[in-house]
Amino acid sequence: MLGSDSPPETVAASFAIGVAISFTPLLGLHWIIALLLAVILKLNKVDVLLGTLVVNPITLPPVAALAIPIGRLLLRARREAVAHLPWHEMFRRSFWTAAGPTMKAIGVQMAVGMFFLSVIVGALTYVVLVNLIRRHRAKLAAALVTEGEREEAARAEQSPPPVD
Repeated sequence: MLGSDSPPETVAASFAIGVAISFTPLLGLHWIIALLLAVILKLNKVDVLLGTLVVNPITLPPVAALAIPIGRLLLRARREAVAHLPWHEMFRRSFWTAAGPTMKAIGVQMAVGMFFLSVIVGALTYVVLVNLIRRHRAKLAAALVTEGEREEAARAEQSPPPVD
């Protein structure tokens, strides 16, 4: 990302869109959606795909744990009593018949929360990355100018003085 010659806005948008996609509950479709958007919006495909790796099997549980209460708040839903389900009957049809409505409600809350997080985290990623990339490139430009001045001074010292 930092080595790209693309404008900072393009690089940041590429990664931020990937991050936003990774926060959606459309598990299994992230890379397909990312590639489609990268082609349509003419963004860097690698940066978009890298962004989709932010939410992965390791980070999904904490993201889901955050998304469910957010979804519950946005939907103004009640907290589902998962602890009261007959977990000892989990491998029987009766469990899933009883648990179905509860699991569906939790799934909807998680989906709404993840879409909300997708927008917020994607936007924050864009803002932070644009500023970081601009700052990094400004440092590189300043270092190049300083290096150029040193080389010019060294050449001036080595060349003979002008004859009048």
